[in-house]
Amino acid sequence: MSSTPEWDSPGQWGGAQQGAEPGEATGAPSGQGGPEAHPSAGERDDWAAGGPGQQWSNQGWTGQPGYSSPVNIAETRVTGRRVIQYIIDSFLAGIIPGIAFWLFDRGHGVWHSLGWLFSVLIWVVVMIWYWVVRPTQSNGQTFAMKWMGLRVISKLDGGPASMTQMFVRWIGLIFDSWLLTPLVGYVTILFSRYRQRIGDHMAKTLVVSTGYAHYATGPPYAGQR
Repeated sequence: MSSTPEWDSPGQWGGAQQGAEPGEATGAPSGQGGPEAHPSAGERDDWAAGGPGQQWSNQGWTGQPGYSSPVNIAETRVTGRRVIQYIIDSFLAGIIPGIAFWLFDRGHGVWHSLGWLFSVLIWVVVMIWYWVVRPTQSNGQTFAMKWMGLRVISKLDGGPASMTQMFVRWIGLIFDSWLLTPLVGYVTILFSRYRQRIGDHMAKTLVVSTGYAHYATGPPYAGQR
């Protein structure tokens, strides 16, 4: 896996299949995929031994519950859009808490403490709504994810991420960006096979192009052939 910066190639915004990198599985018929779409016999044996329910066909690997990922690698190659999305979402999510801290974090003594606690409470409520509640109710998308053509799914079965997964994923931001620097999350994504940041690993979620919705309940990724 390359650890070099990854940005979306032209045409990828219209759907994940158009953005497949050379040599990665695309779910295309035999003869159209790269080396990973047509592994050697030894590689097929290794995959078959390592994941229950995996099958090989002339269209590539079919994902099923228990498989290491319900989507092929190409579906997660959206790192460039994710960087822009995170910057936008961070700005939007911080507007109301920023105003609250400016208004209430004033004075001295008890009043200062009460104002600070009230501001923190507003921050928590806004962050949970922005990163957890709304995405769960909106096809796994924050505002910026919708604009950038991205969504969060569960790595367990390829279906919508649950509210619990979204909450754990939000908590993961402590390690991905808040504790040190956003570079931690970015580097983690680049070195992850399915481009997961720490929060994604914790919550067992994936970020894919909205084009994945077409395959969420059927072939070629759900093993329904």
